[in-house]
Amino acid sequence: MLWHGDKLSTSVHHHETSVATSHGLAFLRLPVVWWCFTLFVFSTVALSVVQSFSVSILQAVHGVSFEAAFYTLTAYMVCGAEGMLFGGFGAAHSARSDQVVAYAMAGGAVLLALCGTGWLGPTRTMFVLAATGRVYGLVYSGLDTGLALAPLAFGLFMDRGWYGATLVGAAAVLSLSVAVALGVGQMARPT
Repeated sequence: MLWHGDKLSTSVHHHETSVATSHGLAFLRLPVVWWCFTLFVFSTVALSVVQSFSVSILQAVHGVSFEAAFYTLTAYMVCGAEGMLFGGFGAAHSARSDQVVAYAMAGGAVLLALCGTGWLGPTRTMFVLAATGRVYGLVYSGLDTGLALAPLAFGLFMDRGWYGATLVGAAAVLSLSVAVALGVGQMARPT
């Protein structure tokens, strides 16, 4: 911002809205707010599965040491930060940022599902699992609800020893966010 501050500008756009603005919670009547909330819940459920269970899954399925599994989780979080940084620039320079988000979420869902199959083996699973952090980093928000819901559902999977199903389930939830991201893009476009 210091080097390129001269390129920053602000302009005011006045919009007519059909939602009464006299009440402080009038924004809750906007469907796009609920679509965004849903997008963040779904994406956060997937994040919560990786954060809460990936170390145990890697140990149980692939016999990975605790340290190696923990480093994988750390790499996931670092990649998430990178995803926020670079993904934000990518989405900002795209005419259809909703599609950028949808493609990122779809890619993350595929990667998580591959990890859940066991086909990749321990080393590739750790690498791919860490790389999904970049995908998630693009759409980071709505944590509280997603983090509260995921352990309730996926903790049952873990208790039953369904380790692969836990990651595949996270992939399924992340896939739902693709449709929601596209829905947000449709609703946010002016008619």
